[in-house]
Amino acid sequence: MEKKPNHFRRRLAALAVSLVLAVVCVPSALAVDLSIDAGFYFKQSRGGTCTLASAAMMLRRRAYLDGLGDWFDVTENSVRSTAWMSGLSHSFTYKEMQVGYAVLPSSLSEKTQTLIRLLEQHPEGIVIYDRSKPHAILLTDYTDGVFYCADPAGSVSAGRVPISQASVSIAGVSCYWYICSDSNSLSVSSDGLRLEGMRYPIQVRTGSAVTLTGTACSSAGAALTEVQVAILDAMDQTVQSASALPNAASFSFREVDSQIRFGELAPGEYTYLVLLTDSTGQTLCFVSDFTVSSAATSTASYWSAQDTAGEKLVQVAQDAARDLGEDTTSPAAESSLSWLTAWLGL
Repeated sequence: MEKKPNHFRRRLAALAVSLVLAVVCVPSALAVDLSIDAGFYFKQSRGGTCTLASAAMMLRRRAYLDGLGDWFDVTENSVRSTAWMSGLSHSFTYKEMQVGYAVLPSSLSEKTQTLIRLLEQHPEGIVIYDRSKPHAILLTDYTDGVFYCADPAGSVSAGRVPISQASVSIAGVSCYWYICSDSNSLSVSSDGLRLEGMRYPIQVRTGSAVTLTGTACSSAGAALTEVQVAILDAMDQTVQSASALPNAASFSFREVDSQIRFGELAPGEYTYLVLLTDSTGQTLCFVSDFTVSSAATSTASYWSAQDTAGEKLVQVAQDAARDLGEDTTSPAAESSLSWLTAWLGL
């Protein structure tokens, strides 16, 4: 059966950008299987500190992924001074890792899907909390249809265990803490075209706003010539867009925040795109899918850089076409590749 060109086009873009980001940005430590306990987990030091202990385990895993040599020194006590105020703060920063807080959907099916998406975004895990216990654990991964976690309670087995063995259940949790920004993950030279701390949506509650933050920076000695932001619907049609011609070394996304109105989007699936170009001809393209629904709003922050002229994107797009069983000389494939290269200005 013939695939729709729009569907193929979106898959090409997502595959291309995802692979480029993996090549450029993912720390080498990610090659290590995090399901193997390298010393990530520990028990809470006393009653009432389950949230603090879980957050410290999350930060320890993130520090390990970032390649920080002192990741093992991330402990409940080391995190306490910045994160604890008669309970775990909803927002705090520890060693350049910023932690945020959000509420989960009440529906079990929506909650489950939200947690699966969050774990895809956060390999270090997220802290989930059941107010009725009250108790918190570190949700580490979702593998082969099973949630795994590390429970700081002394009554639960140490290390990574299925959530069925934990003190809380997915049905009972109502909120979570996660690492929303991590400048330790910068694995590229600061003199390249890049996004710094750009906020992007994962889940948007219907009618709610999402504030755009972060900065686009040109490569050294260059100026940003164009910044484009767009939201595409499920049919790849542009429903909102904004652009600027900064002619400067940096650009704040707050300058186009008023033009991108997430609160006006109808429920459904969307794609958020950002494209940068600077005076050296370098391009950077960021793509992320998000959902608008009745679920709680959640966002993340992104740091990246792009290879000169976006050559990897075009090559990956061609490889993706072949991997999907498409004829790269067909009209649909040519249209898709033209669309991608046109977005990149190649």
